[in-house]
Amino acid sequence: MRERTFSWDPPGVTAQAIYGRDHLEWMNDMKNGRVPPPPAARAMGFVIEAVELGRVVFSMSAHEWMANPTGVLHGGLTSTLLDTVLTLAVQTRLEPQSYCTTIDLHVHLVRPVLLDGEKVRAEGNAVHVGSTVATAEGRAFDASGRLVAHATATFAVLNLPKQTTS
Repeated sequence: MRERTFSWDPPGVTAQAIYGRDHLEWMNDMKNGRVPPPPAARAMGFVIEAVELGRVVFSMSAHEWMANPTGVLHGGLTSTLLDTVLTLAVQTRLEPQSYCTTIDLHVHLVRPVLLDGEKVRAEGNAVHVGSTVATAEGRAFDASGRLVAHATATFAVLNLPKQTTS
């Protein structure tokens, strides 16, 4: 039996740090350690590699605890990595008072990822960003640069609720 532990900040800490801010700004603050990542990103070991208008790159290392029953990286983890970069690529093109949430995600897994601690890198690119719907596409690569998955997603574009002051 093996054990894995991790620490995280409460989700509200991250939410408060990014609420209503320019999306590129807070993502770069997160990349540089000035804003804590959300708990799920910390649990999976996501690392922000690049953030620019319409494009986001994250990576994670494939470890044994991420195994599916056949002993390779669970496809759901690759899907989560891709959903993250796709969502944030769109987010970079939204106004600070807007955000997006995934309403449709298609992931095509094309090669297994071995659990050898090597980096899996995913890049997401915004394709269309409208006032109510957005789309993005992305790809994930293994440490050798081979395609392991590609994805497309559709997002609902929403407005942040107004914050009230007490």
